[in-house]
Amino acid sequence: MNRRLLAAGIAVAAVSLVACSSGMYAESPVVTIDATSPAANPQVGLTIIPGDERDDPLVISGLTADGTPISTADSAGDVVVVNAWASWCPPCREELPLLHLAAETFAPDGVAFLGLNSLDDPIAAASLLATSPYRSINDEDGAILQTIPGVPPSSLPSTVILDRKGRVAVRVIGPVREGQLEGVLALLIDEPA
Repeated sequence: MNRRLLAAGIAVAAVSLVACSSGMYAESPVVTIDATSPAANPQVGLTIIPGDERDDPLVISGLTADGTPISTADSAGDVVVVNAWASWCPPCREELPLLHLAAETFAPDGVAFLGLNSLDDPIAAASLLATSPYRSINDEDGAILQTIPGVPPSSLPSTVILDRKGRVAVRVIGPVREGQLEGVLALLIDEPA
């Protein structure tokens, strides 16, 4: 069994889907992903996409909560980690310290982080945004999240990592686990641009 399938299988066994609806999003199918029991969905977990299988570059752009335009294209040539989250999502809040630490640790290596505050009210998310070492795009209706290839619509948390060419190289559907980002970021940092 190759490493990619083994890693994906282990990650799938470590997470589960828990249906959740919250306030103004009760009419839309919102899924938060928890890590307490075996997964019911094979899309959940870590997927590493080999370089020769990656699609065309992906640009994710929008406005921050204060209306400032921001885009993954602003970090062209860097490895870019995009994390979709919401303030009402417990697994999203639980993974934030790991993401913040990785953002600070890998910044000198040409790794940029960008949040995607999805299906959330910017005012409700303000305290989390204020403590983040990186900025987030406001995706209140979840429309941007739905455009990310391989990410099930409305799945929170979800993380994609773009290689230096802007192509999706890694997907994490569900919460990022301790030690998970470091290994894949080290691989992507060392890839030729």
